[in-house]
Amino acid sequence: MKSLRRVLIFRYTLVVALVLISVALSVIVPVKSFTISREEDALEDQAELFARIFQPFFTPEGELAKEMGDLDAHLEGLASDLPTRLTVIDASGRVLGDSDFPAEEMENHAGRPEVASALQGRTASSRRESRTLGKTFIYAASPVLVEGRVVGVARVALEEEDVSPAIFGVWLIIIAAFGVLLLVIVAASLWTERSLTGELAAMREAAAGLASGDLERRVAEPGVEDFNALAREFNAMADEIRRRIEEAGSERGKLEAVIENISAGIMVTDSEGRVAMLNRAAGKILGLGESDALGRRVIEIFTSRELDAIVSRATGGESVEEEIELLYPSHMVLRVKANPVLGSDGKVVSAVSVIEDVTDLMRLNRMRQDFVANVSHELRTPVASIRALADSLRDGALDDRERAGRFLHDLGREAKRLSQLIEDLLTLSRLEAKETSLQLEEFSLRELVRDCLEDKSKLAEGFGVRLEMNEPREDLTVVADRGLIRTALNNLVDNAIKYNRPGGRVSVSVREGEGGRAVICVEDTGIGIPREEMPRVFERFYRLDKARSRETGGTGLGLSIVKHIADLHGGAVEVRSVVGEGSTFTITLPRRD
Repeated sequence: MKSLRRVLIFRYTLVVALVLISVALSVIVPVKSFTISREEDALEDQAELFARIFQPFFTPEGELAKEMGDLDAHLEGLASDLPTRLTVIDASGRVLGDSDFPAEEMENHAGRPEVASALQGRTASSRRESRTLGKTFIYAASPVLVEGRVVGVARVALEEEDVSPAIFGVWLIIIAAFGVLLLVIVAASLWTERSLTGELAAMREAAAGLASGDLERRVAEPGVEDFNALAREFNAMADEIRRRIEEAGSERGKLEAVIENISAGIMVTDSEGRVAMLNRAAGKILGLGESDALGRRVIEIFTSRELDAIVSRATGGESVEEEIELLYPSHMVLRVKANPVLGSDGKVVSAVSVIEDVTDLMRLNRMRQDFVANVSHELRTPVASIRALADSLRDGALDDRERAGRFLHDLGREAKRLSQLIEDLLTLSRLEAKETSLQLEEFSLRELVRDCLEDKSKLAEGFGVRLEMNEPREDLTVVADRGLIRTALNNLVDNAIKYNRPGGRVSVSVREGEGGRAVICVEDTGIGIPREEMPRVFERFYRLDKARSRETGGTGLGLSIVKHIADLHGGAVEVRSVVGEGSTFTITLPRRD
């Protein structure tokens, strides 16, 4: 465990040190930049003065006057008392003279940044390493003008090392000031720690007494105002602890009931039927938050007399378990189990209601019943037809070759329809039970569509329908179950052909949709679907034209299978249709790449 002294000293010192270092760094760098910038400005002023001094010694043609003699020696003499380097350059960039190096051995300076700017008529400065001397200089160059024309350049340079002492001096002052400030703050933290320790010791002793069971232990108000508020809060906490310990016995039965039934929605009401607690599951089922329900009677919150009656019976001491139907906030069937909670005196102090939403279970049971009824009805028709045809053949139609051939053809058609119905039922059953594991693979949708249209070409020819494919600009691949996607596409193309008209068209396209999802569209020019019927087209055994469906061998399960395949892949299927103009079915699939 760390002492208060160590915490205060370490943390204050660390924080202050980090702050001071950050401030120092933020000041030191600008100081250096400011000093160098100031030197550059001074050098530019010197370069302009130097250019004016040398202006009389240049001819209008840019030649240096002969009376100058040895220019290197002259410049060396001028710079002898200064920490600067002087250079004179003609308009072509040739060095005429330099105070630190023989001019004839120096390369052309027209490409130097400050010289290039001066040759364009501007005074400029730069900071870089000298190729001639191999040292870092601060350069400033100014044009020498004769009759308004640049005839040369006067350049002044200062070695960067000559500026460093001034910068280091400023840095030293800043660092020393920050060090003194750090020592002062550390001393202040020590003084603060000593003044706080005594106050905290009394609170620590009182807390230890309270923890050992002395519920009457309290803290005297200290002199520090902030600690004074803490002492009041401590004393209030001690009073609250004592009160809660006294209430623990009556609350224990309530808590045990909640824990026992926590798997479902829990609603706790007091003896008057007012909501005392509503857990998250119950709030989700009933569409209400706990803060909106606390302190209110059940009948005020939920417009269900049945639920209020169950709670009332439980607060009267009766255990109740019933199923009720709610219409608000949505249509639901709830299974409610309510039990009374008894206090130490044997009286009912509250009631705990366990609420379970069984709407989906009831809906599933109805769906199973409807499914069995639909399957029985759908199987009865082909089986009855097969029996009738078989009886006709047995009763003598077999001897009539023409009738026998027609009956055998009808018998094969009904058997095929029965086989297809059974196959579709098995497929749909596996999809709904999620027993079909996806055999994921990456494949081309364009190739899949081509194969499907090729297989359906004879069927389309028989119905007088033209098949088309809108080729995508780029091939689109997906990672999915190729067999199931092919089944879905076959069903859509089958319907588009069979519910079309002679001379009609079926167009299949593949494209990339929003979010990079793959989109397959099957568009036909068939009979269309009325607007009021479109919400039902994906239901099992739904047929828009039952007579036409029987003629074409439809089972009424194809679109339901398509929807389940799309859902199984995390996609969706939609339909748009206009009666008399045709329909467009769209499958959207995630790319999974």
